Amino acid sequence: MCKAWDDHKKRGIQEGRYLEIYSLVQDGIIEPELGAKRLNMTFADFERAMQKAGYKLPELA
Repeated sequence: MCKAWDDHKKRGIQEGRYLEIYSLVQDGIIEPELGAKRLNMTFADFERAMQKAGYKLPELA
């Protein structure tokens, strides 16, 4: 049971990190390219994942 709990906890921490970065990008605090890089994703994959999670890329000026 401990391994299952540890795996569950790790997934939760990882998901929280993703959501935190999505939020920072949406709020314009960090650039989308940096968010993708921090999550080791291509920009296209990052954009899709953000949208799937309910976040939006900031409007370009």
